[in-house]
Amino acid sequence: MFFNAINLSTFKSDFSITFKVFLYMSNLVHINKVEYARIAEVLSMQLVSHASCRFKSFVNFKPICIEGLASVRIEDASENNQIVYTTSLSFRTKDKTPMAERKLAFRLTSVNGAQFIIGLPYRPYPIIKENNPYPDKPGDDTLKTVQVTWKSLHPMLFLVV
Repeated sequence: MFFNAINLSTFKSDFSITFKVFLYMSNLVHINKVEYARIAEVLSMQLVSHASCRFKSFVNFKPICIEGLASVRIEDASENNQIVYTTSLSFRTKDKTPMAERKLAFRLTSVNGAQFIIGLPYRPYPIIKENNPYPDKPGDDTLKTVQVTWKSLHPMLFLVV
């Protein structure tokens, strides 16, 4: 069978990216860095495959000082003959600045350096819920808990550099 060299290289490239995404997603254990950017700043995002993306231009992500490690959970369900993914991110922070009223995208970095994106430059946007405790005892925990939920046709996106 005769293959066109361009098509074969495209296939190898797509397969390579898809395989890397699979490996990183299956080995994603610890998220130690969370950053955010406004949706208007991530308009240069380009989907490379179903589960990976890249940015055509620089995006200024702002760091969030998290306490410990963040947790991520990805669930999938079939709705109207389509697979819908629900990605949930949860972390604790000392920062009391409200985040829930903004449309944000999040960049996560794992301990091995892999980066992931939650959110796209179009709807549906991630939903952000915050829990600000004000304890009655001085020794109780005062860290804010942030929960980000993103329901989309894409799972959490692997960031191709």
